Amino acid sequence: MKKVEEIRKVLTFYTQANKLKTTIIDEINNYSVADHIFGSMMLAIAMDSEFKETDNIGKLLRMMILDDFSRLNPSYNIQDSLKKGKLYKDEIDEARLLQTKEAKLIFKYRMLDFSLTKLISEKGDSLEYSDLVNEGIKILNPKNSEEYSKYEEIFKFYYLNFRLKNKIRSAWDSNHWNINTERKERISEHIVGSIALAIAMDSEFDYNEKLNFDRNIEIDKIIKLLAIHEVGETLIGDITPFDGITSEQKKEVEHKAMIEVVGNLTDKKRLIEMLFDFDNQFTNESRFAYYCDKIEANLQSKLYQDSGLHHSLDDQNNNWAFRIPKIQQMLKNGAKTAFDIWYGWDINIFKDKHDFPEFADMMNIIKDNNLLTLNNRVIKQQVELSEKEYSFLIDKLGKIIKKLFDDEKVDCVYITNYQNQENDKGDICLVVLLNDNAYYFDYDLLLEKINKSFKEKNITDIIVNFGSDYASNYSLATLNPNDTHRFERLSESSIVFDKSGKTTETKNKMKKYSHSYPFHLIEYKPSVDEELKLKFKSKNN
Repeated sequence: MKKVEEIRKVLTFYTQANKLKTTIIDEINNYSVADHIFGSMMLAIAMDSEFKETDNIGKLLRMMILDDFSRLNPSYNIQDSLKKGKLYKDEIDEARLLQTKEAKLIFKYRMLDFSLTKLISEKGDSLEYSDLVNEGIKILNPKNSEEYSKYEEIFKFYYLNFRLKNKIRSAWDSNHWNINTERKERISEHIVGSIALAIAMDSEFDYNEKLNFDRNIEIDKIIKLLAIHEVGETLIGDITPFDGITSEQKKEVEHKAMIEVVGNLTDKKRLIEMLFDFDNQFTNESRFAYYCDKIEANLQSKLYQDSGLHHSLDDQNNNWAFRIPKIQQMLKNGAKTAFDIWYGWDINIFKDKHDFPEFADMMNIIKDNNLLTLNNRVIKQQVELSEKEYSFLIDKLGKIIKKLFDDEKVDCVYITNYQNQENDKGDICLVVLLNDNAYYFDYDLLLEKINKSFKEKNITDIIVNFGSDYASNYSLATLNPNDTHRFERLSESSIVFDKSGKTTETKNKMKKYSHSYPFHLIEYKPSVDEELKLKFKSKNN
C-alpha cells in the first residue's frame, strides 16, 4: 500500500479537526465550533448566490475552517505538517488580519450567524419568519425592495439549513449505534468534518497530474458541494444505509427536499445541478465529494470506537441495523466491533476505484490503527497471506531461526514488518543480536548467504532480510541520541527469542516513549511473528 505517510498526515489533521465538532462555543444551545462554522457557511453560499460577493466561495469556506482549526490546535504546525501548509497558513493569517474582501466577508457571516442564532434561541417556537428577516436586515441594510426580496430568500435558505445544527446524525441515535455519550454528532458537524477531510487530502495527494485526467479536481468546487450536500436532510432527516431504504428511494425523496430548500435563490439552477451531480457522480468533483462524505462517517465511527463510546456487539438490542441479513452475515464472518460492521458495509464503495485509490487505502489504515494515537508516527496495516505463503514463511524462517537459536553466540532474534512504499506485501526484517564474544564480520557473511539463498527460493512477494547487531548496543543508554532509530525499531518489533532477557527489558522501557521517526508497519494475517514466537516459547527465558 503506497503513500502511507500522506494518509497518516491526512488522518492526523482530520482527528485534530474533529475538535471543531466537540468544542462547545455556545453552551446555552449546546452548539459546537463546527455548528457555528456551518451556519456561517450557509449564509456565505446564499449571499454568493444573490450578490456574488466573492470570486472564490470555496476558498472563503476553507478559510473559515482553517482559522478555527488553528485556534483549537495551537501546537499543530500546519505549515510544516501538510504539503500545502504554507498556503493554509497564509489563508489563516489573511482571515485574521481582516484586510481582504474575503476576510471581511467571513467576519460578517460569523457575526450574522451569532446574531440569528441568538434570536432563534430566544424566540423558540414563537419565532416568525419575519422576525428573522428583520433581524438580518438590521445588519445588512438593503438598499431597495429588490435587495430586500433577495435577503428574504437568503434567510429562508439559512433558516431551513439551521435545522441541521439540531439534528443528530441518525447513525448514532438510540435506534442505531446508540453512542455512549450525551452529546452526539450533528449533521452540520458531519458536513464540516467532510470538508476538513477534503482539504487535507487535496494537500497531500497530487490530484492534478498532467497525464491523469481521471484525477483532475477543483478543490474549491468540492468544498462548496460538500457544504450543501445534506440540504435535503433539513426536511427529510438523516436516512442511514441501515434503514432499509434503497438508494433510488432515498434519491427520490431527497431531490424533492433539495429543490424546496434551495427555494428561489438566484443561483438555484446551478445549486440543484450540483446536488444532483453529487448523487449521480458524473464528474471527478462529485465522485471525490461522495467518497469524502462516505468515509467521514467511517472516521467518526472509528473515533467513537477508539474513544470507547461504541457499545459492544452484544449490547445492540435496539439497533435497527441488526435486522439486516448482510449484517447478520458479517457477525457470522467474525465482525467483533461496531466499526467492523461499518467497514464491512462501506469498503466496497472504495475498492477498485482507480481514479482515487487512496480512499480504499485509507479505509484499511482506519481499520488497523487507533486514530487517537496517530501522532506517535506509527501506522499499521493488515496484509492477508495465502495458505501457501504463510506455510512457506513459517517453514523456511523457522528452520533458519532454529539454527540461530542453537548458536551460543546468538542472544536474540526479533522481527519488524515494514510497509514498503514500493511493495504492497511489505518487508520482513529479522535482526540477529549477538553476544559480545561473537565476531561481527563472520555473521555478516553468514547472513548475507542466508539472504541470498532465501531470495532465490522465495515464492512470496514479501522482501525478507536478515541483519545483525550486538545485543549490548541495546542494553546501554536507551536514550542515546545516536541510537534513537535502533531503539524505536525494537519497540515496534516482535521478539522471537531472547536468551538473556535483556532485549525484552529494553523493549519494555521503550514503549513509554513517543517516536521521532515515522514507522509504516504491517501485521500479517495469519501472524507470522506469533507462530514463530510459539515455536520458541518453551525455549525462551
